[in-house]
Amino acid sequence: MISQIVASIAVVLTLGAVVISIRQNTSAQRVVSIQSITAAIAAINIPGSESPALGNALAAATKDWAGASRDERILSHYFLFSFFKLCEQVWFQHKAGALEKGQWTGWESSLLRFYHSPGVKEGWWPGRRVAYSPAFQTYLAQSAPPAWPGSTSLYSLFDGLPSPDPQRSPPATPESAPL
Repeated sequence: MISQIVASIAVVLTLGAVVISIRQNTSAQRVVSIQSITAAIAAINIPGSESPALGNALAAATKDWAGASRDERILSHYFLFSFFKLCEQVWFQHKAGALEKGQWTGWESSLLRFYHSPGVKEGWWPGRRVAYSPAFQTYLAQSAPPAWPGSTSLYSLFDGLPSPDPQRSPPATPESAPL
C-alpha cells in the first residue's frame, strides 16, 4: 500500500517534470522561430540598404506593375517572391501557435499592404500565386485591405514627406493609398 502511494507520487512528479520541460522547450522554439524570421527579413532587405534601386523599383511596381520599367519589375519580383514566401511561413507559424498574435499583427499589416497594392494584386500576384500554398492563397484572397495604418507610401517615405495623421480617414483612391 505504501509502495503504491510512493509510486503514484513518483508518477505525478515525473509528469509534472515532463510538463515543465515541454513548456520550456515550446518557449525556446518560439524564440528560435522569431529569431529565424527576423534574420530572414533582414536578409531580403540588405539589397535595398545597399542600393536605392530596389526601393525605387518597389515604389513604382507596387503602384503600377505594368507602368514600372522592366528592370523595376525584375528587382521587385525577387523581393516580392522572397517576402511573400517568408510571410507564408510566418503565417503558418502563427496558425500553428508558434508566433503570438501581437507578433503576427505587424507581419500581417505589411503583407496585406503589399498584397492589396494595385501593382501587386493586379500585376504581380496573378502570375506568381501558384508558387504559394492553396491555404495561403485563400487567406490572401479573403483578406480585406488593411485599415488606414497611419503610415505613408514608399514614394512619400523615400522622399521624406510627413506621414499622414492616423486619425484621418483613409485616402479616397487606391492610387493614393499608402504602401
